[in-house]
Amino acid sequence: MRQKRLLCILSVIFTVPPQISFAAYTSVFETKNYDITINVRCSEGNVSCDDVVFTLLNKQKQTSLVMKGKTLNRDCITGSCDFYGYEFKNKGRIYKIYQYGILDISKKGKLISSESGVFRY
Repeated sequence: MRQKRLLCILSVIFTVPPQISFAAYTSVFETKNYDITINVRCSEGNVSCDDVVFTLLNKQKQTSLVMKGKTLNRDCITGSCDFYGYEFKNKGRIYKIYQYGILDISKKGKLISSESGVFRY
């Protein structure tokens, strides 16, 4: 019975279609007011990615928000396509997390909040 069960589990593991996407990597960005989990769901080796999930926990209000976003890259036309952060949009607000550890929240082009933080990998 055990062998049959193990064989069944292994067959499921090895027959998962390649279209099923798993997080390529996950990181956490922590600021004074927020804990943010970032799941990049593109294949390893992709510099830019339009399939990033952002889960924001407001520490003070104990509320959470889940958004889909993308990586921020520059100089993609010239070929270097350097990564410099993430961008997420929700209800007119734009959340940007920069690689050097800053979270900026803007609304209608105006910066409404900016916090420094630390990435945890």
